[in-house]
Amino acid sequence: MKIQILLCLTTLTLSCLSFAETVPATGTAHFKTFTNVRVSMQRMLRSNDDRYFLDLYAGIPNPHGTLHDLIDQKTIALKGLQKGNQLNLNSVSVNGDITASEKYQLNGNLNANTGEMSSVLITPEHNEDIPIQFGPAFAVAEKPLFIFKFYGLENAQQPYGKALKQVDVLNKITNTVVQSLTGFTTYPKSIGYMDINFDGYYDIVLSDTSNERKVEDKRFIYWMYNPKTHQFQRSPQLEDITGFPAIHGEKQQIDFGYGQVYQVKNGILTRVEEN
Repeated sequence: MKIQILLCLTTLTLSCLSFAETVPATGTAHFKTFTNVRVSMQRMLRSNDDRYFLDLYAGIPNPHGTLHDLIDQKTIALKGLQKGNQLNLNSVSVNGDITASEKYQLNGNLNANTGEMSSVLITPEHNEDIPIQFGPAFAVAEKPLFIFKFYGLENAQQPYGKALKQVDVLNKITNTVVQSLTGFTTYPKSIGYMDINFDGYYDIVLSDTSNERKVEDKRFIYWMYNPKTHQFQRSPQLEDITGFPAIHGEKQQIDFGYGQVYQVKNGILTRVEEN
């Protein structure tokens, strides 16, 4: 029997509202400001000719990604350096992947606001320089630009010595708070920022450490962006699934591990049956 979950951010209905929670802004007087929280942002980019799909983690100390050649059915793992908007990535071996024996370089200039990236794929062994123009894989007309501020508690009673308790979402242009997310106890060192339901808008993923949970338990809290309300809404349905959400944008699938693979189509999350 297929298991389906309605991701209520693509097509919002009254029945869906009962499963979503919008938390109003609250004060932070009793919380400490956290300044060293890493935002792990997964960009999904597609080439203008639809041949290449790139999963990219940039804006972090060790940028990396996976390039999918959708015509030759080849996957290339990449790691490298970033200076400003310039990315220089080299192919690396992953679990003995045969494609890593071929040397590739992907050099590009990334516009962090628009997601556009002009790049060149270099294959020294074949003496080829292939220009590739990337854009957002799931483009929307008006994608909001956000930055975040983090608040929490720091004492011996908190998991890991401290806990993230509040995330303020700020408009990147005006630097004003548009929403405060509260009502959780999560891992204090990093958050995920990725498009879980492939609707073109980034969602927030927090590692749940409430009730003596540990990061290794792979329980997560999901705040999904709703373009109709311009707010993030919490998704208890996704929180019922144990496992880290590995996003495979080229297939529009989420792999939570433990054989839990879900296909997303028209806002519906359907579990993929094992053969």
